[in-house]
Amino acid sequence: MVEYNKEETKNTAKTLIKKAKAMENRKNRQLYLNAAILGTYGWNISIPVIIGVIIGRWLDNKFPLPPMSWTLNLILIGFIIGFYNAQRWINKEGVIKNIKAKKRALEKMNRKKDTKNV
Repeated sequence: MVEYNKEETKNTAKTLIKKAKAMENRKNRQLYLNAAILGTYGWNISIPVIIGVIIGRWLDNKFPLPPMSWTLNLILIGFIIGFYNAQRWINKEGVIKNIKAKKRALEKMNRKKDTKNV
């Protein structure tokens, strides 16, 4: 018959609970990080477009040109500027590099766990 030490069992359970909570917190942090990245990306694109609409409407009212619309042209320019700013932000922050580095670290951790289990 196997005898269990109650104190060891309690410590093991507490340790497992702490590890599970830490893993859950890591997942939540990753979710918030992804949401922040998407939010920043969205603002980087939408603000130049909105500014283009406002300036374009004003120009259409002040200087109407029948075959051309200032608003449409400035919306297009706003998209171009917005995507350029977003791409520049991503490169500056190294977002893609950070995500790839985190994936590599997780894969490395999983490989270590697998080798321990074998």
